[in-house]
Amino acid sequence: MPARVKAAAAATNPFRFGRIVSGDAFTDREADLLALERELRGGQNILIEAPRRFGKTSLILEVKRHLEAGGIPVAYLDCMLVPSRARLADRLASAYLDAFKNPAQRAEDWVVQHLKAFRVRPTLTLDSEGHASLSFEAGSAGAPNLDALLEQIFQEPEVIAREGKKKRVVVILDEFQDLMELGVTLLRQLRAVIQHQQHVSYALLGSRQGLLRRAVHDRNAPLLKMARPYPLGPLPREEFATFLMARFRASGRPLPKDAIYALIDFTGAHPNDTQEAAHFLWEVALLPLSTQELVSTAIARVLDAEAAQMTVLWHDSAPAQRNLLVALVEWGGRNIYREDYRRRANLGPATTVQRAIQTLIDRELVDLEASGAYTIKERFFEEWIRRRIIGGEL
Repeated sequence: MPARVKAAAAATNPFRFGRIVSGDAFTDREADLLALERELRGGQNILIEAPRRFGKTSLILEVKRHLEAGGIPVAYLDCMLVPSRARLADRLASAYLDAFKNPAQRAEDWVVQHLKAFRVRPTLTLDSEGHASLSFEAGSAGAPNLDALLEQIFQEPEVIAREGKKKRVVVILDEFQDLMELGVTLLRQLRAVIQHQQHVSYALLGSRQGLLRRAVHDRNAPLLKMARPYPLGPLPREEFATFLMARFRASGRPLPKDAIYALIDFTGAHPNDTQEAAHFLWEVALLPLSTQELVSTAIARVLDAEAAQMTVLWHDSAPAQRNLLVALVEWGGRNIYREDYRRRANLGPATTVQRAIQTLIDRELVDLEASGAYTIKERFFEEWIRRRIIGGEL
């Protein structure tokens, strides 16, 4: 095998997707990073909204690293991993222990110092690597005791900040809207505590629009106006293109700028989708194809890789929903209730369309844009429908 081909085969794909990224793999969001750090450092609660896989977690963990480097302790909890109110107590207390314990302090001493007044005493567990976690066995304590325990835990960051004479501590609740599924009273209880805290800043991250509306946007939402809205938009096209081109070039597979722009325009600069498409574009970058053919081949490989998930989404959709998804791809998402649109797309009565579109919105597959048009949220799912369902590609 020629040396150049061996080197190309041995090169490492620089594009990672589907997980949290950091360091040189973190796409530049310098303005967002600085703004969020400044707001949280200054005591402002923040609500970061963006679609799934938009880079919210990667961004906030970069903010966390910056704040901690500046001496501000930060507790992080992924609420998507909390199946019950009792487990919330365990996970949140463990997050506080991990974030707020002095490095020279033993976990046992921290628990005695800060949780000794709790009605339900915690059990401290140390794993083989010395990582500590707390559990309260609160599920059997009864609802009143569990409510009291959660209220104490919600209050704890302020207590820790005051006793430790810290000017600021930060709590990050990722996918916080999932707590709505544990009962609306839980977020009301959290609000009652947050509004009195002077030394704690909260970063609330959310993506599920239906739950977000109920949690923060509806008139009677429990966390209405409790945080500065910070919608996270797509990455700036030029900056993203520069980042991608640099990584292609550094890995020995430079591509023309028009190929990078074509990829970004296809994904709409969605961070994770673009990184995923770039991963497969890197794999085919050495093939003797035109720019258009390279990008199309890369997208085809994405769809092959995501075929199982796309098939599940399709088969979980009722016939009326499938017809409407196809119509959105073929005819666009405007005027979907008009008789000529429904007849052309074979959608049936307007009431059927209304039920189908609402179900697709509830399933987070379709969104209503500010322009009044309905769009399929997942760009790859839209392309899968275009190529596999409408085009009949294998």
